[in-house]
Amino acid sequence: MPFAAVNGIDLYFELHGQGAAVLNISGTGNDLRRSPASLNPLNRAFETLHYDQRGLGQTSKPSSDYTMADYADDAAALIHSMGWARCPVVSVARTRSSRP
Repeated sequence: MPFAAVNGIDLYFELHGQGAAVLNISGTGNDLRRSPASLNPLNRAFETLHYDQRGLGQTSKPSSDYTMADYADDAAALIHSMGWARCPVVSVARTRSSRP
């Protein structure tokens, strides 16, 4: 299993597809065990880097509180750990249906 040691934690990630590099950030509370990265349509056109955010899925959970800035720092550090200078970022928000 691929992990990147960034910002004092081990981020679990998967790399799929071919083409221009793009980072895909799952919706809050989502992880790659529930939404397999291999099925993501971005993989058809891009080399897509998917990962579990801190405290979710197979990524380690820090013992202290963390902020949105920590999430952003993790994403940037993961991009750089891949040897990428920059890439577009795509984020998918999971919403809950208001239907009963």
